[in-house]
Amino acid sequence: MENQSLFELQIDGESSSFLSETARWGKFLAVVGFIFCGLMAFIAMLMATGGGPFAMYGAMYGNYATTMRTTVAFIYIVMSFISFFPYLFLFQFSGRMQRALRTADQYSLVEAFSSLKSTFKFVGILTIIMLSFIAIAFLFGLVAGLSNLG
Repeated sequence: MENQSLFELQIDGESSSFLSETARWGKFLAVVGFIFCGLMAFIAMLMATGGGPFAMYGAMYGNYATTMRTTVAFIYIVMSFISFFPYLFLFQFSGRMQRALRTADQYSLVEAFSSLKSTFKFVGILTIIMLSFIAIAFLFGLVAGLSNLG
């Protein structure tokens, strides 16, 4: 079945200017995000190995510090990994949108909007997951608080 629409949307000069500026800012934010993901991963590696400023805690607190350092390093690695994907999708959107506007290529425009959709979908699903964790933590806290009253 052929996809038909009632009207065709046009990208005029003003819309093109807005999309071009959006793509430039998107690329900037994606590059900064990649840098922060790399820094988080680097700090996690420092923590996991006990190097750098984290070495003193091992001497002060022993095995407890090693366990906590490893746990925090793992959390940093997971956060870095999860954070990477929205920045990747944003970077793809920016490059594809710039190419679409430069060459007037419809396929690149569709791919750019597909990447933008992926960015928002990923962040939306991640937000739902985080809100679920917050709700579960709230319920556990409420149950724990109520059980201490009785």
